[in-house]
Amino acid sequence: MRAVATDIDGTFLTNQRDYDRQLFAKAYAAMVEKDIRFIVASGDQYYFLRSLFPRVADQLAFVAENGVLTIDRGEEVHCGRLAMTDAQAVIEYLEKLPEVNFVVCGRRSAYVLASAPVSFRTGARRFYTRIKEVADFSAIQDDVIFKFALNVPTVQQEKISREIDTHFAGIIRATSSGNGSIDLIIPGMDKSHGLKLLLNRWGISPQDLVVFGDGENDLEMFELAGTSYAMGNAPQNCYPRHRHE
Repeated sequence: MRAVATDIDGTFLTNQRDYDRQLFAKAYAAMVEKDIRFIVASGDQYYFLRSLFPRVADQLAFVAENGVLTIDRGEEVHCGRLAMTDAQAVIEYLEKLPEVNFVVCGRRSAYVLASAPVSFRTGARRFYTRIKEVADFSAIQDDVIFKFALNVPTVQQEKISREIDTHFAGIIRATSSGNGSIDLIIPGMDKSHGLKLLLNRWGISPQDLVVFGDGENDLEMFELAGTSYAMGNAPQNCYPRHRHE
């Protein structure tokens, strides 16, 4: 084992969105001593992920926004980008979907409509340290847009994902973390993409990588790693070869 990557929500964090910081400090010190890299691989915003590890954030690697943004010890390794015309087309499509609210994710900030339900805007702030409310998404002019985070009715999650994949084939791809949450990511820029960049950078084989996750958006990194573990809360049908209670 030369590197460990973990998902955050539903995996590393408790239901209260915290973790045993004293225990982690001991485990991380042991990893540093043995030259084992620690990677945070999550669909969450980079700035939020950094805030979880205030003492060692500049020592860690982050595969954020489900793989579209990769940071190694404060240095940007890769940042995906959607053409603004494609981003606008996606926004126009999503705005027509009933009962769907979404966040537009950019390199500098995340964006949510000021007219979105209060509960959605409040919930979004739990996942985004940098987020702005805008009257209209056309106000986003000076940022790199690379992801959309959707909240949809759970019963329509699979249907909406399929329709988006068909309509925007080659432009964006839907990946779900469950419970009505869908991320729209740039094809080929999933968590495994960011992990490969980091492993190549460090000269580490995927066989020496251990990963932990609990959702559909972890599948690619599960297949990449030499050892992978699904949490007990992971869907049974997703991880028959990786589940560990």
